[in-house]
Amino acid sequence: MSASNKLIKEIFFLFSPMLFQTCTLKVQTHTLSQTCDICTLSRSINARKEWQVGRYCDSNIFKCSCLRMESLGIPCDHIVAVLIHVQLSDIPASLVLDHWSKNARSKVRAFVEKAPFCWDSTITLDAE
Repeated sequence: MSASNKLIKEIFFLFSPMLFQTCTLKVQTHTLSQTCDICTLSRSINARKEWQVGRYCDSNIFKCSCLRMESLGIPCDHIVAVLIHVQLSDIPASLVLDHWSKNARSKVRAFVEKAPFCWDSTITLDAE
């Protein structure tokens, strides 16, 4: 996986336990539809807890029923298990938020340099 190459160190340390938890997950079913592939995962064959991961192939976007990616901005172990299942060796750009990436600082710097900002433009209105 390319997580260590794409994520800043602090976020990679939050992400690395997900890699270990991925080893305990098994894809139970893999259903193909017109818009996406849906994988159902669990920690064992008779487990009561299951997760569904949808992969939208045309845009390479992954959505998991646990919503960890949407809440924390870090791919969950369920998504990583599906990445392995579909034999993707690189983390898709849709799973690396710009502000967690190693090139975030350069992107902000480039944006600020070409944008017409005036940083000391605060106006204070006196109450009348």
